[in-house]
Amino acid sequence: MNKRFCAVIMLASCLDLHAQIPQTGLKAYYTFDGNTNDSSGMGNNAIAGGCSFVEDRFGQPGAALSFNGTTDSLVMPVGGFTPITGDFTISFWAKTSSPEAMSLISLKDFPDDTTQNFEFQFNSTSSLQVVLESYYSSFTCWNGSGWSGNYLSEGASGRYYNGKWQHYLIRRVADTMQVWHNLYITTPSNSDYYYSGPLGGAGAFVASALPHRFEGAMDDIAFYDHALSDSEMKMIYFNRKPFEITSPKSTDAYVQGDTAAVWWRWNEMAVSDSVLLEYRLNGGSWQLTNQNQLVDWTPFYFPLNYPPGTTVEMRLTDKLNPAITASTGTFRISEYAWENVTPALPFTSRDGSGLLNFDGKMWLLGGWDPPFHPPNYTHSEVWNSTDGITWNFIGNAPWQGRHCSGWLVHDSAMWVIGGDPQSGYLRDVWKSSDGMNWTQLLDSIPGFNPLRSMHMTASFNGNIYNFGGTSNLYVHEGLNQVWKSPDGINWTQLPDAPWKGRSMALNSCVDDNDTLWLLGGGRLWDRRCYNDVWKTGDGINWEMVNAAAPWQSRYWHNVAWFDHKMWVLCGISDQTNSAETWYSSDGKEWYELKNPKYADRHAASATVFNNSLWLMCGIASNDVWRLRNTTASNIAEEVNSRSGLNIFPNPSIGSFTLETGFMRSGTIEVYNALGEKVYSEGGLLYSGKIINLKNHERGVYLIKIDDGATVTCRKLVIE
Repeated sequence: MNKRFCAVIMLASCLDLHAQIPQTGLKAYYTFDGNTNDSSGMGNNAIAGGCSFVEDRFGQPGAALSFNGTTDSLVMPVGGFTPITGDFTISFWAKTSSPEAMSLISLKDFPDDTTQNFEFQFNSTSSLQVVLESYYSSFTCWNGSGWSGNYLSEGASGRYYNGKWQHYLIRRVADTMQVWHNLYITTPSNSDYYYSGPLGGAGAFVASALPHRFEGAMDDIAFYDHALSDSEMKMIYFNRKPFEITSPKSTDAYVQGDTAAVWWRWNEMAVSDSVLLEYRLNGGSWQLTNQNQLVDWTPFYFPLNYPPGTTVEMRLTDKLNPAITASTGTFRISEYAWENVTPALPFTSRDGSGLLNFDGKMWLLGGWDPPFHPPNYTHSEVWNSTDGITWNFIGNAPWQGRHCSGWLVHDSAMWVIGGDPQSGYLRDVWKSSDGMNWTQLLDSIPGFNPLRSMHMTASFNGNIYNFGGTSNLYVHEGLNQVWKSPDGINWTQLPDAPWKGRSMALNSCVDDNDTLWLLGGGRLWDRRCYNDVWKTGDGINWEMVNAAAPWQSRYWHNVAWFDHKMWVLCGISDQTNSAETWYSSDGKEWYELKNPKYADRHAASATVFNNSLWLMCGIASNDVWRLRNTTASNIAEEVNSRSGLNIFPNPSIGSFTLETGFMRSGTIEVYNALGEKVYSEGGLLYSGKIINLKNHERGVYLIKIDDGATVTCRKLVIE
């Protein structure tokens, strides 16, 4: 056994689950185990103004400190530490789902002090920020406002604020200021991060200081009078968790036959070189994978050839000390899968178009397609299709070109309400029962102020509901208004909703019980976005179901209700386009369908049509995708009467003959009663083709035949 293994065993044998952090130079340490006392032994106890104790990142109740975002704060008098001179380190954990500008750690004499100050903020660009369209996920500034120097910034807001614990570490090494996030260093966006002089004044540190209080939770705040080494940083990050599996996650859902990449991180000073990677199915016994049992052999690619509905869990264990282990939690094999219907449509790429299921067809309305249709690059084109492949141009509607409008079906008609900022914050109302003839009901909804666009619409309870929006002014007021109308002419303003003002959740999500769901959304002018989940049955009484869903805060995403579940598709999160697909049956427990094949996009078009969830277009795109439930019980409902296809004899002893009026290439798939694919082939489909299933057991099967234009499903019985 080598010396490192001996050191690992000795360290593991004396693991203290509450204090395994570097001790040298520790000036204050706040663990919040039911109090705000200093655990360093230096006597620098903190004073809470309000606050409450909540569950920490290990699931321990009452072991982290929560701040309400309005009045709560924590004063930390770290004696002999301020003003900060020389090298130092500040480490802490935080989680939040708020996109607002917030102060986490401050050292200043008064709220607007920009002379002798030190600030670590979320979602900000300076300590004086009120409204900006460009801000960062984390922002550190000192002895100034942050506008013209003395700052470090990280990324774009929305990257990490999904209600999950994140680790931050600020240190100065000689004259170099650094911010580390989850052990990755922030890449500076400026050249003004060299500073060797004193930082801030001689007062106490404050967590959640004015003028931007923090809304969220903090834990394990530590102050050091020197710059922690890289190994010490790992020690503090991996405290009580020497292993960290970063993928898969318990929210992951994979398509049958996909592969999961198992990634992990570890503290090499606390674990050995040898590990065991195991898995179990449906809560059964653990089985060893064929990973080569070396800790640095990551990622490990694990095939998932299991039927839909199978649950999978993986765990990593140190071979020399089985007490050191980590688990992925339970993830699953999904019953859903995307398929590409066509790579290109017969019109320009566009985003923000309306896609509606009406009168047995899909209808695509309007859109934004630069460089076409100047000067606003929006249009009023109307197209329809029965299969997503062949599209018919109906003509240009008489309403002004627009995108991100209120598109909906209500009272046996298609409706267009309002539009985007390029088109002038429209408040008009149009309807059509055939897509060709449109009637304008209102030029402007009376009292609909302030002027706003990209509001959200839905039809439920016999009314059109119009809610939220993005103002053309830099104001928050009025962006949580809710209006309803039975006919598009007479509108009633309901009480303002309790959610933060927002817009840009495209389409609507109305469930089987006629309940409307609000899923995320944001504001265009200040780029604030959300990942909360709300529902209402009347537009008046709103219930927050989930304060922080596991998907990133986003806007310009699509929402839908399909197959008894709510869906969140694509959008902009972290100020970049997304290709994510998330679904939930209750708004609380969410799953991400991993590895979709379509490209990243925002402002796509989506609808539910012919037992499928459809997604098409989006920024610079004009392809079409369809998501379906792949299990046998669902596929069996998808019989297509247009195919003119028959299979005989049925029942049979296992030999079936195809009878059809066409000859073209396609695929044949057969599923057993458990939804498992037991047979597949591709090639030419023609009358007289034999499908040989004689080697299969007796029972009921489902055959799915896809000829590229239609999908036909039939039950087969093998006697």
